[in-house]
Amino acid sequence: MKITVLTLFPELIRTIAASSITGRALADGRFALETVQIRDFAGNRYGKVDDSLYGGGTGLLMQCEPVWQAWLSAKEQMPADARSLVLSPKGRVLDQSLVDELAAAPGLILICGHYEGIDERVLEAIGAEAVSIGDYVLTGGELGAAVLIDAVSRQLPGVLPDESAWREESHMDGRLECRQYTKPELWRGRSVPEVLRSGHHARIAEWRLLDGLAETLEYRPDLFAGLDLDEDCLCRLWEHIGERRRET
Repeated sequence: MKITVLTLFPELIRTIAASSITGRALADGRFALETVQIRDFAGNRYGKVDDSLYGGGTGLLMQCEPVWQAWLSAKEQMPADARSLVLSPKGRVLDQSLVDELAAAPGLILICGHYEGIDERVLEAIGAEAVSIGDYVLTGGELGAAVLIDAVSRQLPGVLPDESAWREESHMDGRLECRQYTKPELWRGRSVPEVLRSGHHARIAEWRLLDGLAETLEYRPDLFAGLDLDEDCLCRLWEHIGERRRET
């Protein structure tokens, strides 16, 4: 996959993407990342890409032509069916199902707005899909783009050691992950659950399933409401919740 980011701050994207697992994946050629400086297409020697709002109001808006030309330059280097996205608080919230969709795309062009955003006409001409990382407003789209790149790239082949490294995590099947523990076995009077020390793989798998469901019920009841659990599973879950309460 190739991801191209149209931005006023390419150094911000490159710095974040060069770190940790994403950085190793880039170095290994698991995916390609390019940044396009929108100011390079300003059409004036000052690099000005914004102007005041029609109808009045505070702030500045990014103009159509620089964004359009930057997008055309990126589109030429991408597969014909690459998806163009604009990071916007108005967009579809980035959740795991959308991440799965985007990870299957042949390429992504991410458009980062700034100031008061981008002139609507160029977004319509591009056919850009609006994507949001949450119901709040950021200074620009770069941090949202970095989050999207991280979420998508870690699902690409070879980025993580094996598929189970991400398939068993929170949100992958509509529920949260179970509680996790490491050494030492006893820390400040708090012990690792006995079942995780038992070496009994079937019991451990059962505990992890039920504990993940219990975490979902406690922290994300909205997700829990959408799960299709049979009566037997629910009975075992209530027993597990009772055991959790006795632990504390």
